[in-house]
Amino acid sequence: MHHIFFDMSERKFWKKIKSNRFYLALTGIIGVILLIILVLYLAVPSYTFAEIEPFNGDFIYNPYSEINRINYFDFRSENIENQGVKVYEYGYALTGTRYLCFGYKNKRKIDYPFLQSIHYKQFNIDKLNKNCRLVALAHPSKGFKKGQLTRLDHYRVMEALSENDNSLYYWDIALSNGHRVNIIATGKNHMTACIGENDAESVYKSLETGNAYAVKYNGSLIEMPELQEVTLKNDTVIVAVSEKAKEFRFIGQNAMVKKTVSDVSEACYVFQKDDTYIRTEVEFDNGNTLYLNPLVRHQYQYFFDLDKVKVMKGRTYLMWAVYIIVAVFLLRMFYINVTTKNENSGE
Repeated sequence: MHHIFFDMSERKFWKKIKSNRFYLALTGIIGVILLIILVLYLAVPSYTFAEIEPFNGDFIYNPYSEINRINYFDFRSENIENQGVKVYEYGYALTGTRYLCFGYKNKRKIDYPFLQSIHYKQFNIDKLNKNCRLVALAHPSKGFKKGQLTRLDHYRVMEALSENDNSLYYWDIALSNGHRVNIIATGKNHMTACIGENDAESVYKSLETGNAYAVKYNGSLIEMPELQEVTLKNDTVIVAVSEKAKEFRFIGQNAMVKKTVSDVSEACYVFQKDDTYIRTEVEFDNGNTLYLNPLVRHQYQYFFDLDKVKVMKGRTYLMWAVYIIVAVFLLRMFYINVTTKNENSGE
C-alpha cells in the first residue's frame, strides 16, 4: 500500500514538472549547476605526497643577503597595486581556504565551494602557480588543517600574521616538515619588510628568496627598529638590529625556543646537530617585533628546493574512467526510469 502511494506521488511530481514551464526550467537549472559542481570536483587529480622529512644535511641555507635598503608593504592595502605590486586574494570556498597571488597574469575564477581535501588544495596551488609569480597561504589557521600543512607543497609564502589571525604555529608546522616557506604579515599593525629596491620585481624576488621579514609594530612605523645583519659563519648565525632589543628568540623544530638573549642589539646562535632550521624573533620594549625567515639545513652544496608532491597519473586516469562509467550507468537508469513512468502515466 505504501509502495503504491509513493509511486503515485512520484508520478504526480514528474507530471507537474513536465506541465509547468517554470518548474521544468528550475529543475533544469538546478540539474546543470549540480552537474557542473560534480564535474569540477571529479576532475581534480590525485596526488602522491612524499614522506614527511624535516630539513637535514651538512649545509645551511641563509636567505639574507646584504641589507642595504628596507621597504615596508602591506599586501592587503587598497593602494598596493599603485606601488607596482600586483596581488589579489583567491578563494570562494565555504571552508575559508584562501590564497594571496602575487604578480598575477589573470585571476582564477574556479573554486570548490564545499569540502576540500588536501588534493583540492594542492590542485588550486598548482593552478595558481601557472598564472602567478608567487602563491601565499592566506590566514592559514582559518582555512587549512594542521595535518595538511605537513604535506602541502609548491607554495613559497605564508601569511602568518594578519589583523585577525596569528598563524605562527602553522608556519612552524610547515617548516618542521621540510617545507621552505617565507613569512609575510598584513593588516592592522603588521607589515612586511622587503630588502632591496622599491620595484615590483625586487619585491617578488625578496619574498621568493626569503630576503624579507615580518613586523608587528605599535605607534608609528617610522620609529620601528630595523634589521641590520643576518650572517652565517660556519655554523653560527649572527643577527643584529638598529636598537637594543628586549629579547632575541631563536626558534627551531616544532616551534621550540632553543635560545633567548636579552638587552642586546646583536645576538648569535650556534646550529646544533639536531637543528633542522632556526628562525629568529626580535622583540623590543614597546612590543615591536621582527619575525625573520628561517635558515634551513640542506643536503647539497648548492641549495635547491626538493619537489615533494606529484600527480598520480595512473590512479587519476583510472578514477576518471570509473566516474564516467558510473555516471553513464546512472544516467541510463534515470532515463529508463523516467521513460517507464511516462509510459505508465499515459496509459
